[in-house]
Amino acid sequence: MWLALAWMGCADVTGIDRDRSSGRVVVLKDWFTSALLVKGEESVVLFDAGFRKGTMTRRLADHDLTPADITHVFVTHGHRDHLALLPELDASVHAFAEEAPLIEEELQEELTIDVPLEDGQVVQAGDVEVEVFAVPGHTAGSAVFLVDGVLVLGDAALQNRDEALIPVPEDRSEDPEQLVSSMRALAQRLQPRASEIDWLAPSHSAWMAGFEPLASF
Repeated sequence: MWLALAWMGCADVTGIDRDRSSGRVVVLKDWFTSALLVKGEESVVLFDAGFRKGTMTRRLADHDLTPADITHVFVTHGHRDHLALLPELDASVHAFAEEAPLIEEELQEELTIDVPLEDGQVVQAGDVEVEVFAVPGHTAGSAVFLVDGVLVLGDAALQNRDEALIPVPEDRSEDPEQLVSSMRALAQRLQPRASEIDWLAPSHSAWMAGFEPLASF
């Protein structure tokens, strides 16, 4: 509960839009956090796994899915408000190896990372293509994913009420300075591909259109 209250206390943050989507990518809102779902023809991919099992199961049901239908799950980082449904899934788990100890600590059980990720890797999850970026700082193995023009940010950044992309509060991150450096490096790295970025999708705030908010981070 304290974790939820801490995030909800960030008054400067815009609210999550439960009905947000872009093509195949849709938001699954779970109270103060969110996961993303991509329903392909050959695979059903989840980005993070929510805060509460029951809520996430109901969100999947809204799209005529059950946890058993998920084929791949990509973990942005190992905090428990992103992991709830993970033990219930019979899906391949994709995360940076550095997150394994944190995931197990938060879940209080062993969990195998089936596909340890590498920075710059492109993963073909059925007919869903996912590009992987390492953004250490919030946690040691924090990841950002690019899928169908949506940059999945996890807790790497938030949108504030001035409609700017900002770091998460310093007390939420293991190394706040490293997080800022990682995000600035990501912006430089993606600048030549700015036209490929339709949306920025933080876990704890509203989406932002286009690449410019990341360029101005």
